[in-house]
Amino acid sequence: MIIQGITSGPPLGIPKPNPVRTIIPKAEVDASHVPAKLEIRNRSAEMRTDWRQVWDELGLLRPSTYQREMDKKMEAEFAQELIVNVRQGDEAGDLRNPSKPNIFGRQAYEDYMRRSKVEVAIDVAPKSRVKFDIRVHPPEIDIQTRPIGKAKT
Repeated sequence: MIIQGITSGPPLGIPKPNPVRTIIPKAEVDASHVPAKLEIRNRSAEMRTDWRQVWDELGLLRPSTYQREMDKKMEAEFAQELIVNVRQGDEAGDLRNPSKPNIFGRQAYEDYMRRSKVEVAIDVAPKSRVKFDIRVHPPEIDIQTRPIGKAKT
């Protein structure tokens, strides 16, 4: 047996080992950022008041009832002013009665006194309180996250 150079491999009689192969597949990685979705919904607070006890205690009327009474009062005042104007016109036009000197000055004084009546009202704080009903709604928060997907193989 002639050996010409060095041969690689096991000595004679020992089987040659098979080389180990490792297969690494290509990894596909998607590192893009997917933001979460956040929604916040706010509802305004609701407030209701109940003034009925205060109005009743102070003797005040509801707005609609007050408007009706004011309309009636204005009609009565207009009718009264009309009656006074008619009476003063008849008095000034009566030329048969010269015994009343300075008739226009007297009528002006009567008008001034009639129209300058002062009405005084003293208001105090009511004993009963206004009832408040306040409802505050918490914000509605909705968060949607996206799970990280599995790597493709």
